[in-house]
Amino acid sequence: MKIAVVMDPISNIDFKKDSTLLLIYEAQKRNHDVFYIESNNLFFDGNEACALSSKIKVKMDQENWFSLDDKNKIFLKDLDVVFMRQDPPFDMGYINNTYVLDSAEKDGVRIYNKPSALRNFNEKISILEYSKFCTETIIASDKKLILNFIEQHKDVVSKPLNLMGGQGIEKLNLNQKNLIDKLKKSTKDFKEKIMVQKFIDRVYEGDKRILIINGKPSEYAVVRTPARGEFKGNLAAGGIASIEKLNKIEENIASEIAPRLKERGILIAGLDVVGDFLTEINITCPTCFRELLDQKGINLMKEVFDFVES
Repeated sequence: MKIAVVMDPISNIDFKKDSTLLLIYEAQKRNHDVFYIESNNLFFDGNEACALSSKIKVKMDQENWFSLDDKNKIFLKDLDVVFMRQDPPFDMGYINNTYVLDSAEKDGVRIYNKPSALRNFNEKISILEYSKFCTETIIASDKKLILNFIEQHKDVVSKPLNLMGGQGIEKLNLNQKNLIDKLKKSTKDFKEKIMVQKFIDRVYEGDKRILIINGKPSEYAVVRTPARGEFKGNLAAGGIASIEKLNKIEENIASEIAPRLKERGILIAGLDVVGDFLTEINITCPTCFRELLDQKGINLMKEVFDFVES
């Protein structure tokens, strides 16, 4: 098959940890032709969905982890599958890329994850569909609403709605002298909505990433434990990864959400759980495949391509 991967520049990744590199490597092992497309190289030529693309070869065992052929224009309709692995920020550039992928999908190309799902299923807001699994939450930009929520719940965490990797996440309370400045910055002067949640103390034990492939949760979670003195366990923010089997609460959360994700055309997802609470449903570019492989010998990309090839 002809398989393309849309991603941010591969020269900038951590080749020892990157999940998209593992995806490309698995496709390569199965003798598929793999095409590399940087996220700014999707475009329309008239009504044709196109890209500037290079055929790619990758390695997993050395720092010279990729080689690219010359970049050429391709028509996406000539591909079989496209994996959309562009990282947030989820901005208009990202949304416009989903429109190009929509057009390719209408031409019969299979896109994972489905472009309309990427647009309509915000990774933070989507958890409210499963509010019974969530801690107390508001999504607002109004200063008074946010301050009232903080007064009610004492310690809270605020999160931008369109970033990743722990970027912009703050622990807040009314005793902070710079509280208003932090809120003004995160809400763009109280004009842009943010998520504010009651702080979950068990975050210091680590948050858990549960990967879901084609509606099936992994039986193991990647636990991301914060560095000393920190509350964010994101690996990009210095967290330490370990592997644990899902407990009953996590199994319950994952088993209810996983089939609904499949119905939406979401092949690859990552649920984030802190303590007993669902905190995020990551569908743009879920990570932690490498940690499962390196520490437990579990290669979930095999399940991805078993499905794609079927």
